[in-house]
Amino acid sequence: MHRQHADDRSSQSHRGGHGEDHGGHGGHGGHVAMFRRLFWWNLLLAVPTVAASGMFASILGYPLPDVAGLSWVSPVLGTVIYLWGGRPFLTGAVDEIAARKPGMLLLVALAITVAFASSWASTLGLVPHGLDFWWELALLVVIMLLGHWVEMRSLAQTSSAL
Repeated sequence: MHRQHADDRSSQSHRGGHGEDHGGHGGHGGHVAMFRRLFWWNLLLAVPTVAASGMFASILGYPLPDVAGLSWVSPVLGTVIYLWGGRPFLTGAVDEIAARKPGMLLLVALAITVAFASSWASTLGLVPHGLDFWWELALLVVIMLLGHWVEMRSLAQTSSAL
């Protein structure tokens, strides 16, 4: 459970750490659908992001085809995943900073932002190639979205039972 949810039980309104205002715990139903949708779409984007990664290919022992533009699949899709799938974590981190209550969303946002910046720096040749974390970024965002989907679904079910 998010710290905001535990800290704000006494108030009738809280932001929930996801950038949307809702009274009590009754507003999590919209989050369930949002996180479910984000999870499935970002999972679809993560598959080619991971499959096109040279490091992932070498771990599993398959050769990447010599196709023009293949080296840009992971950076382009990774950027979409970071900006779209990572948005709830990035906006939640801003909310946590503004409230001076750092929590899990700030930690996730920091992790995906470091992976994103490092991967772009590596892609552009500004740092060694070994700092390319596109596939790790994609999987981290997808796993975090899955976790939040399950959490919001549990909160919505708990709220409706009350």
